[in-house]
Amino acid sequence: MNFAHKLRKLLDPEIVGSMREHIHRAFHPVNARRLQRELEADASWEKLRRKYPRGIKEVHRFGDTKFWITRNVERAQDLSLDRGPRRHILDLGCGPGFFLYIAEKLGHTGVGLDIDEQAIFRDTLRLLKVKRVVHCIRPRFHLPAPEKKFDLITSYLTCFHRLERLHDGNWRTWSAAEWQFFIDDVRAKQLKTGGTLLLEFHPQKNGELYPVDVRELFLKNRARIFRSKVFLKHR
Repeated sequence: MNFAHKLRKLLDPEIVGSMREHIHRAFHPVNARRLQRELEADASWEKLRRKYPRGIKEVHRFGDTKFWITRNVERAQDLSLDRGPRRHILDLGCGPGFFLYIAEKLGHTGVGLDIDEQAIFRDTLRLLKVKRVVHCIRPRFHLPAPEKKFDLITSYLTCFHRLERLHDGNWRTWSAAEWQFFIDDVRAKQLKTGGTLLLEFHPQKNGELYPVDVRELFLKNRARIFRSKVFLKHR
């Protein structure tokens, strides 16, 4: 491997971005173990795990506080929530609420938005004292009007854009036009000027995160794309 090739590899945006994340975590450590110990001091978590034993349903893994605290501390650090100004956050598809719990521990405020299908999420949200608005995100429909606009809107492992499972196991998802409606709505009614929308996608069975025309739409909206994450600013 020649020097020029090595240099190009080192300057690859994904490698640089990954290095930046690891450096931030190393120089701004957050004690995930302490946060987990604080949670586990409440015997209600052990009761929850007996109520929803792992192996019955995949969703029951959300009683694993060690895994979810660690993962969401990393998410918070990658967004610089462990330093900098306080932010008001909306977490779309908030699930069990661990991300907002960590954000609030770091001094931020927030609210989750999700459908109400999983009983275990009702219990974890209650134990974490995370506020949730029950709402189903649909194409070409506005999100609920907030009491005040948000500095940051997150959506981890985004799935609200999935419309129909196809015979091959993949999903039919929102069109570029439907995504544009969503982005326009978020910028106009949800995000403060200077705020950020983060969309993290989970690959389909065919490995696709989103169609080519949707990627082009994100870029047209001046998105920064890093691996499975799409960052959109409201300027």
